Amino acid sequence: MKYAFAILLVPALAHADNVDPDVELDPPAAAAAPAPAPEPKPVDKWIAPYGAIAGGLELESLHQEATNQTSSQNPTVAVSRLGVHGGVGEHITYASLFEASMGGPSGYGASVWEGQAELAVLDQWVRYARGGFAIAAGRIADPASFDYTSEHVADLLLADAFTLEPLLYSGADRGNGIWTTYDVTPYLRVGVTAHSTNPTGITGTLIIGGKLGPFDRPFYLASAEVGNNQNELPDQNLHIYFGTPSLVLHTEHVDAQAEVQMYDLDTQVSSTMDQTVRGYNIRFGARGWLEAPLGRVAAFANFSRNVNEILDPTDSLYRLPSLFHSYTVSGGADWDYKDHDGVGFQYAMVDTTEPAQHTRFHYFNVGTTYWVEHALALGVRAAVYAQQITGAMMTTGERSLFVTARLVLQ
Repeated sequence: MKYAFAILLVPALAHADNVDPDVELDPPAAAAAPAPAPEPKPVDKWIAPYGAIAGGLELESLHQEATNQTSSQNPTVAVSRLGVHGGVGEHITYASLFEASMGGPSGYGASVWEGQAELAVLDQWVRYARGGFAIAAGRIADPASFDYTSEHVADLLLADAFTLEPLLYSGADRGNGIWTTYDVTPYLRVGVTAHSTNPTGITGTLIIGGKLGPFDRPFYLASAEVGNNQNELPDQNLHIYFGTPSLVLHTEHVDAQAEVQMYDLDTQVSSTMDQTVRGYNIRFGARGWLEAPLGRVAAFANFSRNVNEILDPTDSLYRLPSLFHSYTVSGGADWDYKDHDGVGFQYAMVDTTEPAQHTRFHYFNVGTTYWVEHALALGVRAAVYAQQITGAMMTTGERSLFVTARLVLQ
């Protein structure tokens, strides 16, 4: 028995003599160091400024009836749009853009006394996109609702009457709402825009015609209360539902868009007995371009057709049997003879028909652009506006010459 114990003990001791005393054999599980926790993946974020600043001189000549003695003003004009856009992660983007306006489409100026400049919110939205689908909410612009225009007449950011009014009368839509899109193919996008707001909450309301005493269009009835009540808000007794399905095509040399704007305007929210104004606006547009030996040449054309019901101007309980009809036609071309330096022109005609009145508005612009630096351009533009009213003795209007400079932040 003694020998058996010795035989078992000796090999173990011999093995122990070869062990490093600083190394622990088979340490307890409780003493094992825990695995380090994985660090959270950082979220990619980016933010960048965007917008533009433009200013210059307008020389104007008025063509008016003899009873109108308004003098030309030749104002120095200025408009700016500054904001930021950015993204959070792979799918989220956002934007916030403000405008200091020209002080009306004629550019006669806005107050700067104690900072009371005329400011407007243009963009204020957040957008989520994944798998070809996207949805944006906030103060948004429907891209398919804006007509194609000449790049060389945008010296004042399309904010003057000669360039802005044709866009608004054809249905340019920006305001509080929701915009959804889906990319069917790399070239084709379908979209839907929806608004439910005060008529002054979207620019699309301006297409609705028909007098609502004492104003020519329902939009002005709502906006007339701004500044005339203690909270300086528009008339809260009006509300509009506005929906727009759209198609947008983009290829290597051709862009095209089509949409139908449908709306229902309640002019007396406080009453359930009144009638609403219902209507629709059909829009089409196309633009093509090509590279030629003498530079880049582009041409475009747009068309819209609006029809809406008319209320009795003095009593919204009744609809008139007549309808308001309007249509806009516009077109033009650009020639970039060197990079983005070039010349361009555009013409737009707006035709409106309502009971006892037929009116046509004509807008013509021709301009040239010279880019001093990548972001700074000088521009010269001639513009003509004419108004024809059936039964009027003469055509009235205005001619203007603009000399401007603009800075563009991409």
